[in-house]
Amino acid sequence: MTLPISHCIDMMYSYLDFNDRITEAKKYGADAIEFWKWTNKDIDLIAKADIPVSIFNIDSTDEQLSYDLSRGILNAGRKEELMKALIESIPVYKKLDAHAMIVLIGEHAEPNAENVIECLNFVKPVLEKENVTLIVEPLNNIDRQGYSMPYVTPVFDIVRKVNSPNVKVLYDIYHQHMMKDFSLSEIKKNIDIIGHFHVADCPGRHQPGTGEVDYVSIISEIMHTDYDGYIGLEYRATVPDGETFSFVDEVKKNA
Repeated sequence: MTLPISHCIDMMYSYLDFNDRITEAKKYGADAIEFWKWTNKDIDLIAKADIPVSIFNIDSTDEQLSYDLSRGILNAGRKEELMKALIESIPVYKKLDAHAMIVLIGEHAEPNAENVIECLNFVKPVLEKENVTLIVEPLNNIDRQGYSMPYVTPVFDIVRKVNSPNVKVLYDIYHQHMMKDFSLSEIKKNIDIIGHFHVADCPGRHQPGTGEVDYVSIISEIMHTDYDGYIGLEYRATVPDGETFSFVDEVKKNA
């Protein structure tokens, strides 16, 4: 078995206009594409591109709320605004037949698990009714100074307490390596609540092979679990992106 690979076209193929990046991702064998904000994208064009969309960020046409969501509002307990953004984002999610939507926790405050749980519980009935999956992403607090929950274990604990098949964790291997928090055993223990993986080498956030992370071994280990989501490539390549996929070929060879 090989896990499907998703290319983050907000970060990859930066030498092309955004719309041309879809064609480039398809050219290089992407099983899906992903991106960040939907409010600044041509959703009709993406829907017609004949390639699955794995994930994108929950967003809002309210410019201030859109900005705040890009920093994270869960830690502040802004559940009504989360609901507003969710209601706006669901039609886009369904039009693209997406796999999940990313939601961020927040910045510049002490971690507040109760607020995060309250927000997620508030939208849980809508997520389950509409069959929409929300994935909560911890980010390292070095690149994103002040990020409220940079370690993954507290986020796993929160998602366990919310207890919904429609609320999962985005495990970004780069971010957890930056926090010296990466654990393959913890991944395996929580694989049932991981909805997506992100890949970039550490340090530098460039393509695998430029840093210290053994992605061939890690992805091969994930392949032997019950995980059925995507492996998302979210890195800034130091060479043309099309020359960065040797690690994917190596994983396939070892499958």
